[in-house]
Amino acid sequence: MPLKTDIHIRQIALEINGGCNFKCPMCPQSGGREKEFLKKLPFDVFRKIVDDGAGYGLEVVSLQGSGEPTLNRDMSRYVAYVKQKGLRCISLTNGYRLDAEMSESLIRAGIDDLRLSAVGYDRETYKTWMSMDAFDRVRGHVRDFITLNDRLGGRSALGLYHLILDIKRREHEVEQYRRNWIDYTGAPGEIWMMHNWAGTYGDIPYGRRASETRSCGRPHAPYLYVRAGGLNGQHGAVVACCFTLGRDSEAVLGHLDSQTIEEVIKGERYEELRRLHHEKRFDEVPYCKDCDQLYECPESLVWTNIPGKQYGQAKVLKDLDFRQYAV
Repeated sequence: MPLKTDIHIRQIALEINGGCNFKCPMCPQSGGREKEFLKKLPFDVFRKIVDDGAGYGLEVVSLQGSGEPTLNRDMSRYVAYVKQKGLRCISLTNGYRLDAEMSESLIRAGIDDLRLSAVGYDRETYKTWMSMDAFDRVRGHVRDFITLNDRLGGRSALGLYHLILDIKRREHEVEQYRRNWIDYTGAPGEIWMMHNWAGTYGDIPYGRRASETRSCGRPHAPYLYVRAGGLNGQHGAVVACCFTLGRDSEAVLGHLDSQTIEEVIKGERYEELRRLHHEKRFDEVPYCKDCDQLYECPESLVWTNIPGKQYGQAKVLKDLDFRQYAV
């Protein structure tokens, strides 16, 4: 399909549910996400956004923002619509509700990739960092998903995601995580250092080089971030990036329930964000000024056995490196 304008959108992170059933201490959801963003995205708004995005070269729709997508009971319907449009569909989940019924519905709907957040390398650390005593339950769901997927033709992929909890014990954590998650479930995975959620948690962690900042590249990248909720009762708020969780109201650039993608991207707020990044005036953007993503830190990707996975890549589009858009 030819592009409608000079705008190019390759991927949309399109959140279908703003709330979460976990209260993980390393996530702003634990402190209480802004109430206006604790919503489900109505299917008609979802359909409008996907249809609009298809005219700008859209390749991938990820059903995530930072809410738990499996809390939207119609998740498979959203997946199926993305696949009907000939696009790739991915999502991120904590896996608690990924039982046999949910797994089968997602696989049959055609989900391409499911990324499961499992922060905690054993039962004790999982309970502490995921706020739920569900270590064995979720590991079982991962194994069952893989078995079911193989039985249904292997159409979907599942990968694991972990964050280092104590940098001084990094090697131990990697060893334990590989044993208790990667080897146990048979799923590939990736292990990262923690980040500070656009400055929400204050400190710039783990040796990110604070001597020189550069744009993270996201304001100029062909990637759109859309929340399920929005301001003043609206839905489909476009925000600056995924890291604005907990302070989304500061980062709203428009609403796709009432605007088109072109209207938002060419709007004053989006233009201003791009200009400030271009001029490296990050201190004038409240959710950028203390964000650790302004610093180059390839070592934040600690370990992975996912082929081709590299620091800076988008989750699926391996040729989309945000740093190439850092101006």
